[in-house]
Amino acid sequence: MMTLMNMLRGTENDLPAKEMIKYWNHEPGTLKLVRASSNFIYTFQWNSKHYYLRFTHEEDNSAENIQAELDFMMYLLEQGYETVAPARSKQGKWIETLSTGNGKYHGVVFEQAQGEYVPLEKMSELQFQHWGQTLARLHNFSETYAPSTPARKSWVDSLQFILSVLRRHPEEHKALKEYERIEAWLSELSFGVGHTGLIHFDFETDNIFYMKEKSRYSAIDFDDSMYHWFAMDITSALRDLSKQNDEESKKNIDHFINGYRSVKRLDDEYIKLLPEFQRFSDLYGFARLLRSLENLDVSISPEWALQLKSKLEGICDRIRDGFHPHIALKTITENNWYACTQLEVSNEQKTVFPVPVVYWLAESAYCGMTPLALYADEELVGFSVYSVDPEDGSNWIMAFMIDQKSQNRGFGRTGMDALIRTIKAEHHCDKIVIGHRIENERASNLYTSLGFVEVSRNEVEVVRELIV
Repeated sequence: MMTLMNMLRGTENDLPAKEMIKYWNHEPGTLKLVRASSNFIYTFQWNSKHYYLRFTHEEDNSAENIQAELDFMMYLLEQGYETVAPARSKQGKWIETLSTGNGKYHGVVFEQAQGEYVPLEKMSELQFQHWGQTLARLHNFSETYAPSTPARKSWVDSLQFILSVLRRHPEEHKALKEYERIEAWLSELSFGVGHTGLIHFDFETDNIFYMKEKSRYSAIDFDDSMYHWFAMDITSALRDLSKQNDEESKKNIDHFINGYRSVKRLDDEYIKLLPEFQRFSDLYGFARLLRSLENLDVSISPEWALQLKSKLEGICDRIRDGFHPHIALKTITENNWYACTQLEVSNEQKTVFPVPVVYWLAESAYCGMTPLALYADEELVGFSVYSVDPEDGSNWIMAFMIDQKSQNRGFGRTGMDALIRTIKAEHHCDKIVIGHRIENERASNLYTSLGFVEVSRNEVEVVRELIV
């Protein structure tokens, strides 16, 4: 996302576009604004063909980064991968630079993409599979790509960018904590062959076009490409589907994944990590939005810019509210046992979680179970109990609850993630088992999304296993 100040300057009477287009052959009167977001995008015609002019301010992107993008795209074209071809200027250049009183703009021109746009709700099962296959083909080509120009940025560079923005906004405490957690997690994740490479990062439906005759998509907009885990690309592509969280969307995600796996290997462990990669994407997007809002002079801004500013601030608020809290699991001691007994679920949930915490503390003391308190930073928010089966060595999560005052704040998923990691680290087990009442749909959805698979059920309880 470019800064709003640069957006104001760049769209004023279309002056930069009118000057930039002079570097390329074009038919007068055909230049039209398409959008302004990360770049300024205009369409125009030459010899009855449609082209797209894309330019950006030097503060928002560099000529070197754009050249690296074009190099990768031309490599893909050479490999037979469908993307848009750049067009040289009158002087035979791929990139032209326009100097103005407000700084420099770097511009490129692309041919029109092959295929047609298909909205998410119009995609067939086969098209979802082809979408996954097209992304997998991109990743296969990415693994053999050896750039001759300076490499594109990586997830490390993106983290450095995020931190630089947050340092200018010291009031963003939640975002900084989220940064610290994500930086630690990614730093521990294996950056291995077959799982990492140069990704698109925005392989959503507005950047792909379906070619029915070839049963695959062509792709545009590689300006956000970076070296990352391929699972990050899958996460970004499926973001809108994942948010819907209904049965139809889940089936379509499966079609996409099956299509991807028909072309390239994808381990289950990376499927489980998709929600974690979404955290990176949310934080990165948050930092980009914060930067875009900086230094906007509202006293001279037109109404459309003020409305856009308000909209972007609203998006920042939603992302900020979704930042995952840090959950710590602490031993029950004389200092916190009583506070734990005061935790309880809502009245509506007592039918599916009827046993109070004080009972679990008593049973743990006499039956060899391990009770743990869940803290969000220093706030007590929940309680859990697990035990080791002496017969097969499996670990059973006997109880897990979030206090009614702390629900709907993301503690359930992050708390269960923390509990799973703790059990695995402490006991080096190969599976974790959990049970829940049949009517507890919230627990069912949470445990299923974390990878727990149903292995049995009776009239009262469902038992699930997680292979770790």
